[in-house]
Amino acid sequence: MTEAVIIELQPLPGQYTRLAVLVKQMVEQVRDYPGCLQADTLLAPDRNEIAIFQRWETAEAFSDYLIWRSKQEDFAQLHTLLAAEPGFKSFALGMGA
Repeated sequence: MTEAVIIELQPLPGQYTRLAVLVKQMVEQVRDYPGCLQADTLLAPDRNEIAIFQRWETAEAFSDYLIWRSKQEDFAQLHTLLAAEPGFKSFALGMGA
């Protein structure tokens, strides 16, 4: 079952641009990860918010990605730019009404 993921990020004061640049680089990498169907960066500078939208072939593919991402240097750097823990939501797609 296809999995959709929304990750919400709130930058530290004065770090919006740095975080946006880093997130865009990370999103470019995720697009090439096996099982990724879509990955986009969503920017709302007027609200000091950044979000990431991803679609995965399966929840397992996303889980594999998370394990890989957690071991990357940019993952640790990301957390130094955040005012709070990322908000994270996951949804199964393709289920009939």
